[in-house]
Amino acid sequence: MATATTVVIVREDLSIPGEAHGGETQPDPAVLERLLFNLLGEAKPDVVVLDVSRAPDKGVQVIAKIRRLSKVPILAVCAQGAGRASEYRQTGAADCITAPVDIVKFNQALQRIVRRADADSRTIAPRPEEADAVAFAGISFLPQKKLLVGSTGARARLTAAESRLLKHFIGNPWQIHSRAQLAEPVYGDRCPTTDRAIEMTVARLRGKLRSVGEAAEHLIKTEHRRGYRFVSDTSLEMAAAD
Repeated sequence: MATATTVVIVREDLSIPGEAHGGETQPDPAVLERLLFNLLGEAKPDVVVLDVSRAPDKGVQVIAKIRRLSKVPILAVCAQGAGRASEYRQTGAADCITAPVDIVKFNQALQRIVRRADADSRTIAPRPEEADAVAFAGISFLPQKKLLVGSTGARARLTAAESRLLKHFIGNPWQIHSRAQLAEPVYGDRCPTTDRAIEMTVARLRGKLRSVGEAAEHLIKTEHRRGYRFVSDTSLEMAAAD
């Protein structure tokens, strides 16, 4: 039985049809990007419908950008005869259909994507604290030892709060986390009454990430007035069973 599906439709320039941009005929690309990813974080759609039929050469670049910053599956709308569907899928599109869109095929593609995502969500993955190591951006994090190890061998020991913060980030990458949302997993029942404690913990963690990898401090992005986002995919490593 088909289920209701929430979609966000996006053009190749990351603009959203019908979205107001302050009357600008050519809005700033950074503004468009911010509006899109804020919407994806707030609305939590099932699928992003990305229309690259007018600019097939931009498809790979745009799909890669969305995949880096969001976990929402992408349905790419391709130009007839462009021959890019395979590239789009390899880059991260969940499925592709051609324009002009056939509504029946469109609905079928949406339902395939939603069913696949639902099946993936039921797969129980190990949590970061259960892993022997978590790899991201050339760094290994050893949760049990509260230790960061860089690709050059540089090491940094984390405090308990810094370790809990990093485990929360790597368990929920690409998402925006408000300071209030971070307080509970970091401090538990001893949540501070102000945001200052979280800001200081984030600053210290950034410094230790930088100490093991020069660009690593930028893995934790500040989202103005919204909180923080961890911008890296992660890989959990488990010890082999005896």
